[in-house]
Amino acid sequence: METTNQEIDLSILSGEAKRELIDFYFFLVDKYGRTKAKKAKKFEKLILNPLRVEKIIIPPREQLYER
Repeated sequence: METTNQEIDLSILSGEAKRELIDFYFFLVDKYGRTKAKKAKKFEKLILNPLRVEKIIIPPREQLYER
């Protein structure tokens, strides 16, 4: 998909319509534009700084499958 920057003439809209359009634009940016970057940064941070634990306690098999 080709990405293009296009200008929109907002001068033909009323003040309320402009505010709604701008609000909707920022909603779309938050929903689709920034989530990939945030997830990528979180993953990168996890890879660069792995979790450290002192010891892992693994319960006995019988305890895991108790009812």
